[in-house]
Amino acid sequence: MPKPPVDPAFFDKVNYVIEAWAITCDAPWWFYVEALKPAALKAFITLITFGWDDVARGYFRPRGLGARRTGKRKGKWRKAVPRFPELGEEIGKRLPGADEMKGRQWSQAGKALWMIDSVIQQGLFWWLVADVTNDFAYDFTSVLYESRWCQWDSRGKFSWQTDGDSPIPGGIWLNLTLDQLDYEQPMPSWVIAFGNIGLKGATITGAMRFRPVLGQPPIVSGETRIVDKITGEIFKSSGVQLTDAAGQVTNLVSTNLPAGRQFLFQGRHFGVWAHYYEGLIVGLEDQ
Repeated sequence: MPKPPVDPAFFDKVNYVIEAWAITCDAPWWFYVEALKPAALKAFITLITFGWDDVARGYFRPRGLGARRTGKRKGKWRKAVPRFPELGEEIGKRLPGADEMKGRQWSQAGKALWMIDSVIQQGLFWWLVADVTNDFAYDFTSVLYESRWCQWDSRGKFSWQTDGDSPIPGGIWLNLTLDQLDYEQPMPSWVIAFGNIGLKGATITGAMRFRPVLGQPPIVSGETRIVDKITGEIFKSSGVQLTDAAGQVTNLVSTNLPAGRQFLFQGRHFGVWAHYYEGLIVGLEDQ
């Protein structure tokens, strides 16, 4: 799991949020709500905070310059896009003497300066919205992904699979190949047709489905096992599993292997020919 950057700038926060959301997290729904609270409160306080310059603008800004923030909105967007209140200016408008100040006659140059200020303030406002949104997402994910539910396990692990459709003859044990990498952080590791256990033991789980070949007699059952690559010692077998109503058979085998061993994932079926497909093998290093 990536760590939040130290003293992050705007784009550092954006990159962190993108990287964080790319990693799955199984936190319960209530923790999402709890992690959301401080980030939402901070964003709300930032949006309603104002300075004396905002009060002064509300006090002195002449009438007839138009809305400063969201500008003109037409058609269906008129109601869809909200106007964000500027509390500082709203306070300035209501100070004693504000009406008289707004009724003053300004020169064309003065009005031009006020209009330039309106454009600048509008741009600054939308930059504020972008900054607050970015900070909100950053603060939210920083809390969420530091929780125990979202931490990436530092132990070695791998996952390989196959969606191939290779036909194999019945009655004999064959080494099953899985050539599509999901992830790998060795050790342990998998190399297409065999696996390696590192300096610690690991739990290895393999699953494979057999299905009949069109035009061939149906298969009766199937079996998978994990064996030592060097000695042929059988670590664990799934046992014989019968076919289901679709004529297919799914086998699952899982066992803990000692350190420093190499292993094979093997399968066989009881029929003439069968396809093996939708295979998966995963490993997780012991604590």
